[in-house]
Amino acid sequence: MTENEIPQIEGHAAFYTHLKSGRIDQAKIIGLDGERFVEKILFGRKYWEAPIITSRICGICPVIHNITSSKAVESALGIEVSKQTTKLRTLMLCGQMIQSHSLHLYLLVLPQLMGVSSSFELQANHPDLFKNAITLKNYADSLIETIAGRAVHPVSNTVGGFKSFPSIKELDNLILKAESALLIAEDTLRLFADYKYPLMTSKMIYSALSDKKYYTIYDGDIRSSDNHVFDAKDYKKYIIEELMPYNKAKYASLKGEIFMVGAMARYNLNGKYLTPKTQTLLQDLQIENEFKNPFYNIIAQAIENFHFLDHSIELLKQLIKNIKPEEIIQPKSFGEGASACEAPRGTLFHYYKIDKKGYIEKADIITPTVQNLSAMENDMKLINPKDFEKDELNMFIELLIKSYDPCITCATH
Repeated sequence: MTENEIPQIEGHAAFYTHLKSGRIDQAKIIGLDGERFVEKILFGRKYWEAPIITSRICGICPVIHNITSSKAVESALGIEVSKQTTKLRTLMLCGQMIQSHSLHLYLLVLPQLMGVSSSFELQANHPDLFKNAITLKNYADSLIETIAGRAVHPVSNTVGGFKSFPSIKELDNLILKAESALLIAEDTLRLFADYKYPLMTSKMIYSALSDKKYYTIYDGDIRSSDNHVFDAKDYKKYIIEELMPYNKAKYASLKGEIFMVGAMARYNLNGKYLTPKTQTLLQDLQIENEFKNPFYNIIAQAIENFHFLDHSIELLKQLIKNIKPEEIIQPKSFGEGASACEAPRGTLFHYYKIDKKGYIEKADIITPTVQNLSAMENDMKLINPKDFEKDELNMFIELLIKSYDPCITCATH
């Protein structure tokens, strides 16, 4: 029986395992962050405040909450935004993915893979690798700041559109930064694809936002590998939450089944829609089309890093041709609305009910980590403790949990 705090994750959590007859028969993720009751805070606030407030749920994931919240409110108000707004928001999400994936890969996972104690030791002993992380994050920060007004807690994006718009010169500068960062993203994928990860096969259901043309992160149906297909407005019929006595975060199932969301789920379900450059690089590296080892979520994040950098260049070039100021679209009605977007860690759901005066009556948020908690615990039970000394077993479990890139801060919103 062990109980260890998990280092180098977003938020604070511990894992607990119980051994019986040489096997792990109980596995628990114990969240140590306190609840902040954000849904309750939203009650009685004006609809336009929702994207502002929810972006404060997490310092790593502010953009995704801002955008998913905006979309859900727009759904409740009968607002349909322009194609330009969709492109600008997708660019913001590309930046969010690159920000989060780069920090997770280089500063949280890589130190353990290389046998160093922390990102500070990584910086001291491998400054070139540490610089890669900073270069990627700098590009992502610049991208979000240019489109959203600032790199953390967006201010330009709002319900119905954007308050301000980037200039052609700013977009040109972003392309120059992106083209150099793309080389770093390729090196990053080669680095993480070359590691020998622990062997584990998990029979898992995968779920992600999907589209029949694009590697979508902004819009589409939610599809799963066991053939569920549903719209965000119907999420409560499929994503079932329950409380566990040992965790302050809720646990979610897909119609009662354990499932996984995130980079690996997206790759398994939508990999054929990655950009042509990304697919060429995957062929060069001989990376398989489907992952079943949960540790390969790390590789999937590195793949997405390259993809979203490449995709951001494509979107920037499109916007340079015809970007123009647009009026913010005003509400047409008041009611209920839900939306789903892909966060770095998986599908994020927001729901709002808004009264006739524009005040929020009800809010609901389901984060990716809430959906992944059961999958993490299930994978822990697949480990054979006899293969490890105690300290080795603890480090193995830590890396497994870190592979999922959990955000306990979001989970205990």
